[in-house]
Amino acid sequence: MEPADITAGRLHLRPFRAADADVVLRACQDPDIQRWTSVPSPYLARHARSWVTSVAPAGWSSGRAATFAVLDSTCGDLLASVGLDRISPTERSAELGYWCAPWARGQGVMTQAAAAACRWGFGAPDAGGLGLGLIEWRAEVGNDASRRVAEKVGFRIEGTLRLRAVHQGRRVDCWVGSLLLEEILG
Repeated sequence: MEPADITAGRLHLRPFRAADADVVLRACQDPDIQRWTSVPSPYLARHARSWVTSVAPAGWSSGRAATFAVLDSTCGDLLASVGLDRISPTERSAELGYWCAPWARGQGVMTQAAAAACRWGFGAPDAGGLGLGLIEWRAEVGNDASRRVAEKVGFRIEGTLRLRAVHQGRRVDCWVGSLLLEEILG
């Protein structure tokens, strides 16, 4: 899968670059990112370097994940990460994941970035999209901020899956939701 760039008004989404490692490291020191996502804890410089130079690019090259750095389109500051993971061309589905740096919260960044990534995922392949028919979202029960973003984008929360996710070595309940093309924010 070819890496893509997405321009979405005040935001620009692009694949991560090696130069992003220091900002990713700083963002992932945030207790909420470590609490609610799968980033290692403690989050070290080697984790950030590996993410931007190996893990995220491997997702693109394998076609299994499309992870974007979310930037302020005016000044270029890194604000968040959003991606489609577990991409299945045969099922035409993927799973949405994201985190927002603490300095960018409360500004609608995550909702706008998640909606842009979903629109791209639903887009026709001949126009650079993935041609997906369904995007799923999951979050550990209690991650209300992630759920609010998903609901604002248009995800329909379908229920709670008992002990379906593993977080920091323990099984936890998670919410699950899905989004269809006709449900995405306009």
